[in-house]
Amino acid sequence: MNFSLKTFSFEQFLRVAGDRDSLEAYREVPFLNYRYEKLLGLFHQFCLVGGIPEVVELFAKTKNVSRLAPLYDNHLEVLFSGAASIASTQKTRERLVQIYQDAFPFAATRITYRGFSDPEFKSREVGTAFQLLVQNGLIHLIYPTTRTTLPWRIDTGRSPRIQLPDTGLVNYFTGIQEALADQEDLSAIFNRQISLHVVTQELMNSTETGETGEPTLHFWVRNKTQSSAEVDFVIEHKGLMIPVEVKRGEPGRLRSLHQFVKAAPHHFAVRLYAGPLMVKEARTTTGKIFYLMSLPYFLAGKIREHLEGFIRFVRGS
Repeated sequence: MNFSLKTFSFEQFLRVAGDRDSLEAYREVPFLNYRYEKLLGLFHQFCLVGGIPEVVELFAKTKNVSRLAPLYDNHLEVLFSGAASIASTQKTRERLVQIYQDAFPFAATRITYRGFSDPEFKSREVGTAFQLLVQNGLIHLIYPTTRTTLPWRIDTGRSPRIQLPDTGLVNYFTGIQEALADQEDLSAIFNRQISLHVVTQELMNSTETGETGEPTLHFWVRNKTQSSAEVDFVIEHKGLMIPVEVKRGEPGRLRSLHQFVKAAPHHFAVRLYAGPLMVKEARTTTGKIFYLMSLPYFLAGKIREHLEGFIRFVRGS
């Protein structure tokens, strides 16, 4: 069975909201920065409520987050009932639902199987539970690569990152909606979990699926013992593997991005953040020049269109 939840993208959210000017601004390439504040506020609304179609439609009518609770509860009940229905025994059923519910606070976080949800749970049984959840569309596991060039070589032996069905459901189930309501920079709270999760959701909605039916979305880790270097995403663009970070701060502080760029055969990188569109020349610690496109994180779903113009601009063509 497949219990996957279809969600609206930010672009669809704007369409349902009926904000034609903002929708046109969102589609503009390159993005016009004077529209930045309005789109940022709307994206934070989208992040808060999520992308479940009926939730978005009710929010567009009422602008009242508290009115959405019954819809969230209904969808969570369907998801948790779905998790229970794929188990073969009562013991497995209870364990599977427990693991699934306990995954929500770990949204957009790398996890290890051993002891997840319960110190007594062994790595093999937790891994089997997660694979069942993945196979039935209840969760996504995003795995890393250690390569900086194509073709993809995904390392399923390393800790994956958890992606839940919808950011709004994560916010509601974990009780953080109120804390998110007035935030100006999603990357500044909860260790970037929510900004990373909603950006992942946007990228998955705009990424072509691979042979398994899953979007080909991965992150990068350095293939070196005890190295903590990790880049949030790597995406394919015209034969290049482009690193993407969801992070605030000056280009010089994006250390993991520097590690990737030093090893890559090109000099392009992207930072998604709560700030206006800009392109800046930067230098790695070894002196390699590279070009960083800083893109408002509400444009994650349009990243490939902006990459096209960015690379043409840098190359002067």
